[in-house]
Amino acid sequence: GSSYHFTHDQVQSVAYSLIPRDERDLLHLQIGTIILKNMPIHERGNIFFVAMNQLNRGKLVMEDDMKERVAELNLKAGREAISLSAFRNSASFFEAGISLLGSSCWDKNYKLSLQLHNFYAEVEFCNGHFDEVNRVTKIIIEQAKSFSDKTRAYLTFIKTLGAQRNLNNAAEVALAALGDLGEPIQHSDMGNLLRTVHVFAKMKDSQFLALKEMDDDMKRAAMKLLLVLAQFGFQIKSNHFPFALNRMLELTLIYGVCEESCAALAIISFVTCGIHGDWNGSSRTGEIALLLLERLQANEYACIVTSMVNFAKSWTEPLRPTMKQLFFSYEIGMQTGAIHDAMMSACGYCYNSFFSGVDLLTLEKDIRRFRVQMSEYKQITSLHQLTPLAQTVLNLIGHSENPIELTGEFMTQSEFIEKSNQPFVVQTLIFCSWLAYLFGEYEIASSAISSRNEVEKNSIKKIEMHGMVPFIDCLVYLASSVKRKQNNSASELSEKLEEMKKLVSYSPRNNQHRMLLIEAEVAYLKNDFDVAMEKYDAAIIAAELIGYRHEQAVCNEKAGDFFMSQGNMIRATSHYSCAIDLYRQWGAQAKVDHLCKHVPL
Repeated sequence: GSSYHFTHDQVQSVAYSLIPRDERDLLHLQIGTIILKNMPIHERGNIFFVAMNQLNRGKLVMEDDMKERVAELNLKAGREAISLSAFRNSASFFEAGISLLGSSCWDKNYKLSLQLHNFYAEVEFCNGHFDEVNRVTKIIIEQAKSFSDKTRAYLTFIKTLGAQRNLNNAAEVALAALGDLGEPIQHSDMGNLLRTVHVFAKMKDSQFLALKEMDDDMKRAAMKLLLVLAQFGFQIKSNHFPFALNRMLELTLIYGVCEESCAALAIISFVTCGIHGDWNGSSRTGEIALLLLERLQANEYACIVTSMVNFAKSWTEPLRPTMKQLFFSYEIGMQTGAIHDAMMSACGYCYNSFFSGVDLLTLEKDIRRFRVQMSEYKQITSLHQLTPLAQTVLNLIGHSENPIELTGEFMTQSEFIEKSNQPFVVQTLIFCSWLAYLFGEYEIASSAISSRNEVEKNSIKKIEMHGMVPFIDCLVYLASSVKRKQNNSASELSEKLEEMKKLVSYSPRNNQHRMLLIEAEVAYLKNDFDVAMEKYDAAIIAAELIGYRHEQAVCNEKAGDFFMSQGNMIRATSHYSCAIDLYRQWGAQAKVDHLCKHVPL
C-alpha cells in the first residue's frame, strides 16, 4: 500500500507538539494497537518493535489486564531483539515489561516477572551495565521462590564479577551457591580428572549418544554453576578447576547429559592437549563435545564449545584454519549474547594470527577493534588477556621507545606484572623473552624465562602457546651459549628438546621448521658446520612451506649469523637480506631497523 513520511525531522517534531499532552499517551496506545492488529502473523523485527514502542509509550492509560498482555509482548520483543544481537533494544523491552507489571509483580505475576528480570539482567550484562546487573540479580535472588529459580541470577552475577577481573569473588559465590544446592565440595586434582576423562574417551559414539538426558533440575543448576567455577578457577590457578570439571563428568555419567556437558568436554579437550597432555584423549573429548552440541542443539554454548575445541586443534593442525573457526566462534557468541565467550574467542583469534605470521598492521587493526568492543561491553578480563599481545605488536611495528620492554600505549610492563593474575604474568614474560631474543638481548631473555618458570611453579596447566614456549626457550639457551662461545653439555636442553620432538610427532607442519632451526643451532654450537648449513637451509624451506614468514625470517637471520661467523660474507649478506625482506613483509619495522643497524649489508 501507500507509505508516507515527513520531509524533515523538525516537521515531525512540530506536528507532534501540536497534539495536546493529555492525548498523546492514548494516541500512542491506539497506534501501537492498530499496527499490532494489522501486522502479518509471522512478522519479525522492525514492525513489531515499532508497535511495541508505541504501546509502551501509552502505558499510563492502559487497563491492568492490558498491562499484563503488553508485558508478555515485551518479553517476546526482547527475546526477538536478542536473536538479532540488538541487546540495547532488548533491554528497553524487558525494562518496559517490568515497569508495566508494577511493584506487586512478584505476587501477581511471578513466572512472567522472573523471566523479565532474568532476561533484563542478562542483556544488561551483555551491554556492560554491571551496576544494573547487580541491582536486578539481587532482586531476583531475594524474590525467587526456589533455588532453581535463583540459578540464572547467580550465574549472571558470577559472570559479571568475572568480567571485571574479580575472579576470586566469582569463584567464592559459585562455591557458596553449590553449597546451597547440597553439592559436596571435594579436593580433586588433574589426575582424578584424567581418570574420569578416560571413561568418556573409551566410549563409542553409539554408547555416548545412548546416555539419557538429565532431567533433575537441581543437578542441572549444579552443572551451570560448576561450569562458571571451572572457567574462572582455571584463570586463578585454583584446585576448584579440576574439581568442577570432574564433578560435571560424574554428574553426566550418573544423571545424564545436558547442554553444560558439551561445554565441560570442550574445556577438557583444551586442558588435556599440549606437550604434557593426552593428545588422543583431547581429540576424543573434542569430538564428543561437538557430537553432543549437535544432538542437544545447545546454541547457548556453541561459542565456547567451538572455540575450546579449536584451541585444542591448533596444537596438531595448521593455525590458519583454526583462526577462521575462532573468528566464527566469536561471531556466534556475539549473535547469541555469549559476550564473555565471544571476547575470549577474539583473544584466541588474535593470538593465533600473531603466531601464524599474519601481517602485523592488519593484526593491529583487529586488536584495536576488539579492544574497543571489550571496553564497550566492560569485558575487563578479556581486555587484560589481550594486552600483552597488543603491546608486543606495537613494539614490533615500531610504536614504542624500547622494543624489548612491554611499555607503551597499552601497558606499563612493571605495573601490569605487579597487578595481574598468574596466567597474565606468564603470558607477559613469554612475550618479553621472545622480544628480547629477537632484538639480540639474550641475557634479558634468559632472565624472563627464569622469572616465568618461577611463576609457573605448581600451576594447573603451563601456558605453552602451541609449542612456541619450548621453541623460544631452546633458541634463547643456544643463542646465549653461542655468544659466550661455550660448548657445554646439552643436558640443560634435553627436556625442551624432548618437548619439541613430541610436538613434531603430533604436529609436524607447525613445528618441523622450528626443530630444524634448533638442530642447526645445536650443530653450530658443536662445531658441526656441515650439518648446521644443511639444517639452516631445511628450516628456511620448511618455514616457507607452511607460510610462517616471521619464523622464516628468524631462520634466515640465524643462518646469516652462522655464515658471518664463518667469514662467508656472501652467504651471510644473502640470508640477512632475505630476513630483512621477510620482517618487512610481516610489518615488524622495528626489527627491520634493528637488523639493518647491526649487520653488514
